[in-house]
Amino acid sequence: MLKVFTFGDSRSRRVLWALEEIGLAYERVELPAWPPRSQGDYLSVNPAGTVPAIEDGDVRLTESLVICEYLGRTYGGGLVVAPDDPDFLRYQELIHFGEGTLQPPLAWVRRFGQLSETALAECRGAFADRLPAVEQALGDGRPFLVADRLTVADLSVAFVLNLSKTYGMEPLITPRTWEYLTRLRGRPAFRRAYGLA
Repeated sequence: MLKVFTFGDSRSRRVLWALEEIGLAYERVELPAWPPRSQGDYLSVNPAGTVPAIEDGDVRLTESLVICEYLGRTYGGGLVVAPDDPDFLRYQELIHFGEGTLQPPLAWVRRFGQLSETALAECRGAFADRLPAVEQALGDGRPFLVADRLTVADLSVAFVLNLSKTYGMEPLITPRTWEYLTRLRGRPAFRRAYGLA
């Protein structure tokens, strides 16, 4: 059985959400303390000491979005977009946008937001400046970012939108994006992944 190593509201939520959407049985190993690298035995699973990580037979992966792609390509569930699909490049772009562009301002708040009101305002401004890309991707009432279905792109972006609440950034979310996030938060798989169901 696939084993997933998790901790709290880390990026491992993306993996749990993907597993729940697919309906795949898995063993969840919740690490007992933060940071995961403080547990020496976990370093044999992931030498970087971060979560998530999965073990699936001979496959061991440690990057949340690569894991989600692997799960979708291996076990189905419609979460991935095929390379010959017209939406493929947009799908790839939005996967990386969630992690590489939308998420950093939240990390900056965690690291620098306590320094000054100016630093916090700059973090908030950077997050707000990135949100129009989500609004544009949603178009006029589009329920998902690409391919007219839930994909790993949604898991990437919605994870960050959901996490924004922790850093006091949720009020910056614009109306169309707020409707999108609310809809995704209502999905049974999301609720199970976040321990809400």
